[in-house]
Amino acid sequence: MWYISFHGGEDTGQVNNILAYHDSGKPHDHPNVLPTGGSDPALRELRGFQVVDDLLYVVNAYKGYSQVISYRAGKSGDYGFKEVFASMDATNSILHPYDLTFDAQGNCYVSSQDSNLVTGLQRANDPLPVASYLRQQYPPPAQFLAGTIVASSIGALPNVPSPTPPDVAAPQGLDVDFTNDKNTEVHNSVRGVLFHDGFLYVANEAADAINVYEGNTGELHGQIAGSNLVGPVQLLVNQSTLYIASSKNDSVVSYDLSTGVPSGSVKPKTFIDGDVKHISGIAFDADGYFYAAERDAQKVKKFHADGSNGKDFITDLPDNPEFIVFVPKS
Repeated sequence: MWYISFHGGEDTGQVNNILAYHDSGKPHDHPNVLPTGGSDPALRELRGFQVVDDLLYVVNAYKGYSQVISYRAGKSGDYGFKEVFASMDATNSILHPYDLTFDAQGNCYVSSQDSNLVTGLQRANDPLPVASYLRQQYPPPAQFLAGTIVASSIGALPNVPSPTPPDVAAPQGLDVDFTNDKNTEVHNSVRGVLFHDGFLYVANEAADAINVYEGNTGELHGQIAGSNLVGPVQLLVNQSTLYIASSKNDSVVSYDLSTGVPSGSVKPKTFIDGDVKHISGIAFDADGYFYAAERDAQKVKKFHADGSNGKDFITDLPDNPEFIVFVPKS
């Protein structure tokens, strides 16, 4: 089964749900994965999501909501609302969230574009302590937003609540740039996040890099940058290889994690160059084929495991796709 989230919004025709497609790419008879209406949470602009055992966690990114919502699978494969796992009302660091990931202990890490940081949560609306490395480098009176694991190089961003976090110098702190010279709206900031083998990988979009942090301290361990890595947005690990969707130059790059955790500055290898346009979601299926979603064309393409022979897989999607996930049959 394929699950796809979409740009969504308030305009007619935009999709504010996760839609289901069969393994073959054909639409499911009952495409809406998440319940809506009644007492169920309103959904707008869904982004990253993960299926963990019988739970589905999804980022509800609309700036007025800024939530991570969890749903529990029913006996017939449908999902019912469980809880608002994280929200800006309860955790002041979660502002316009984008992606989420989990570590081996079940802690959740959420990236937020407007605060330009990564928040850690140990359970629903219960932030982890601020990363120990940040506390050591920026002792009181410096104050961080709740659960800050990875901080922004500019703390005083538009819409960030008090207390104003300190500026954490790059590359430890995530880079950020703005839509105008008055610095009134964040443009490029943190995107995808991935926890793997004790390290947190973070798409540092404004720096054209992937920052790699020690999971237990939050200290920067290395950066992946160069080659065709421009504007990274989404991350995926498959068979010890990290795949990175590069939004600004229509490419996918990779890094072989079996050689060790990136330390210092390292370069990725080009996996797909130019055969995807305005890429967003990336995934592998159970047979090892690679898939990439194209936002503007509103389709998903299928490639061989080595990134070759790209062909249309799902076309005529009803909205701009964001994240795609292959969910094997149980």
